[in-house]
Amino acid sequence: MPRTNRGPWLLIVDIGVPLALFYGLRALGASDLVALLAGIIPGLISSGISLVRERRTDLVGMAVILSMVGSSVVAVIGGDARLLLVRNAWISLPFAGITLWSLRHPRPICYTVTQAMMPRRAAVMDELWETNPSFRHAWKWITIYWGIASIADAVIRVVLAYTLPISIVPATDPIITVLTILVLQIPTQVLLRRTGTWHQVFGPRRPTMA
Repeated sequence: MPRTNRGPWLLIVDIGVPLALFYGLRALGASDLVALLAGIIPGLISSGISLVRERRTDLVGMAVILSMVGSSVVAVIGGDARLLLVRNAWISLPFAGITLWSLRHPRPICYTVTQAMMPRRAAVMDELWETNPSFRHAWKWITIYWGIASIADAVIRVVLAYTLPISIVPATDPIITVLTILVLQIPTQVLLRRTGTWHQVFGPRRPTMA
């Protein structure tokens, strides 16, 4: 999983620099396709560096790289800049499928991903999963919400990419991402608070007495 201290780096390299390149190159007279292709390069480098540093398979990172490379090739071959604008939908839709499919497994993906991101709470989460049916039920519904939201995210991105002017769409991309994540915090927190386990999973850790 990505490291939590990557937040500022994500804002600068994966969002700020691509937008600056896109609008800067367009102002200099570059075509939409060339400007969008240039804007992909910083994110591609950033994702590659992250994979190398982690020294392990990161499915999310791999999906990001594949979507960037795949959409770039298709856009260049087809000569359509809008094909690059929907590249994040190529991530959202497969993620939605994987998320909803994980409900067939003993532990849904939203639970396992959260546990992997919070190794210090892994034991607590395992205990709650084994002993608290409401906790298990909450994570199944959280997974359903995330799967449905990912589908909606992809649909919105495609609609905007093909209805708005190309010059506007790149600026909407990070807004959609932030709004989707913020909206999904509501059912996540509500469901876990109802089980009385939210603080045990996400609350501040108390120091252990010797």
